[in-house]
Amino acid sequence: MTNHPLKTLRFRAEAALVGGLLFVIRQLPLTVSSWIGGKVLQIVGPFLPAHRTARTNLERAFPEKEPGEIAGILRGMWDNLGRTAAEYPHHDTIKAEADTRLEVHGGELLEDIAANPRPAVFFSAHMANWEVLPIASALRGLPVNPVFRRPNNPYMSDLFEARRPHPDVQLVAKGPRAARELLKILKQNRSVALLIDQKLREGIPATFFGRKAMTPSAFAEFAQMLDCDIYPTRVERLPGARFRATIYPPLAKPDTDDRKEAVRLLTQTATSMIEDWIRERPSEWFWVHRRWPD
Repeated sequence: MTNHPLKTLRFRAEAALVGGLLFVIRQLPLTVSSWIGGKVLQIVGPFLPAHRTARTNLERAFPEKEPGEIAGILRGMWDNLGRTAAEYPHHDTIKAEADTRLEVHGGELLEDIAANPRPAVFFSAHMANWEVLPIASALRGLPVNPVFRRPNNPYMSDLFEARRPHPDVQLVAKGPRAARELLKILKQNRSVALLIDQKLREGIPATFFGRKAMTPSAFAEFAQMLDCDIYPTRVERLPGARFRATIYPPLAKPDTDDRKEAVRLLTQTATSMIEDWIRERPSEWFWVHRRWPD
């Protein structure tokens, strides 16, 4: 918490405003909220500075695409991001209506880990509504503990806590203590989840859309340290605020005794898999992020 009175007042006002907005959105049906959120960002998004970043990223990732195709992907991206934001207050609705809103493929893998507790690492990307993945795992009896970025405003923390998909889920904040917390969780035969598609100063370079990008490798390092499995997971958006969550079989363990090389191979394999997912559904990825160094 900050001790500066003006900053504290601003943080409290921001938290109250966001909380009020979430309350209003919460009063609308989920499908309506999702549609409105998509339309709002389709209109506003192209005027934001991030739009230029997204367009540049797309043009470099898909040099073969015509300008009209790029523009269509950008419209879809803003629609998806607006929907994802507007769906945030409705996570409990997605969970309650999972029979009709959430397809889960590979759920038997989650059920097996829940029935036979062991450390497991899940990785994914900022695709579709990525927040659905912890809901899918909780519904299969496996609380997965995700890493998240703590908001700059400390009064926002309660908003994150309120959206936990399961009472046993522990939210792990990014930062110097995160690795220690994640290892502690894994050593208790529990599961963790990490999104590995954003740039880090640390990590290792992996090839992503033909260019090197610094990529988080902690997920692979944990697996090597504890000899646990790594499960790729993804979300796809379906019509009408519906989703498909897929849990894939664990990555094959590299045939090498060199731990550093094994981490590199696993990180590249995971990054290539994410690239394939994005190529299938480019409008569902977070193109506004400065993923590459140039």
